Amino acid sequence: MRKEKKSLTKKFCRCIKKVAKYVKPRKGTKETAGIAICVKSVLQTRGRTLKKFTCRNEKLFTQKKKR
Repeated sequence: MRKEKKSLTKKFCRCIKKVAKYVKPRKGTKETAGIAICVKSVLQTRGRTLKKFTCRNEKLFTQKKKR
């Protein structure tokens, strides 16, 4: 497990909150759809994928993207 820097964590959490306002999800909560969109735009552009995260404590664990 690789713990990411705080700046990437803050950027990821900020993205989730912004996207959740505008997304109309099919099932589940709006935040779930926001997480999926932000993983694609924030993390996968850097070759990483989500393993575990919490926005309250600002912890983001990523792993290398499977190729």
